[in-house]
Amino acid sequence: MANETKSHSTKWAERAAFWEKNAPKGKSITDDLNQLLIKLTNIKPGNDILDIASGSGEPAISIALKVGAKGRVTALDAYPEMLVGARKRAKILHLTNMTFEISQMEDLPFADGTFDAVTCRFGLMSSDDPLRTLQEVRRVLKTGKKAAFMTHGLYERNTASAVLAQVIQNELGDQDSLTNLSKQLPFSEPGTLQEIFTSAKFRNVGEREISKTVTRDGDSRFWRSLMERRYGPRLEPLDCIQLAHLNATIEAAFSPYFKGSHYELLSTDMVGWGTK
Repeated sequence: MANETKSHSTKWAERAAFWEKNAPKGKSITDDLNQLLIKLTNIKPGNDILDIASGSGEPAISIALKVGAKGRVTALDAYPEMLVGARKRAKILHLTNMTFEISQMEDLPFADGTFDAVTCRFGLMSSDDPLRTLQEVRRVLKTGKKAAFMTHGLYERNTASAVLAQVIQNELGDQDSLTNLSKQLPFSEPGTLQEIFTSAKFRNVGEREISKTVTRDGDSRFWRSLMERRYGPRLEPLDCIQLAHLNATIEAAFSPYFKGSHYELLSTDMVGWGTK
């Protein structure tokens, strides 16, 4: 178990620099997802909020802007390297209402009934024990307050991830690429988020799918950010010629989604919520 934990920690430490590189430098550029979590948990100015698996600061930064100077956001992540980007963004935006905590989400270091809301954007999929995580979230929530967790939707309903994973598998010989992507989506099936919130004894449990078509500029290599975050350590050994070939192959793979001057890509996420 110790070796497994070390390997998991090393993986995120290696990927953290790529997450920081591709993170916004200030406010979120995908704020619609953050605002949905804020709405579902009824976050208001002055609230005390916990954001789990904050990484580079989504949705913690948006929440900090919402709760204002009289509120507080605790951005929690298991790996200190992952919070570097969030700290930098908070400094750029002059946010003094954020604190940063290093902890596993399955064992939260807070007293019972501490927070007005708990959020998590794309972190539950990495939990070693999702039910334990939701039970801990319920414990640290104040009575009558809400938690909302967002996960990626079905693999085949996320064009960018699916196309990119297939190319990486074909070009870099990563036979586990598609398998690993599937493992990252344990709550993509409709009903699974609602089920785990119910199992953790939340009340007023709900779930919904968020599906939309996103457009990307045809002149930009829009996939670069996602590719670096997901496969950064594997790209480092490639020389300029190899990288150019890889990008040309990816561009060709996305060509069916090119519509005149831009790409049109399906993006699907799931969100579940409940009340203590």
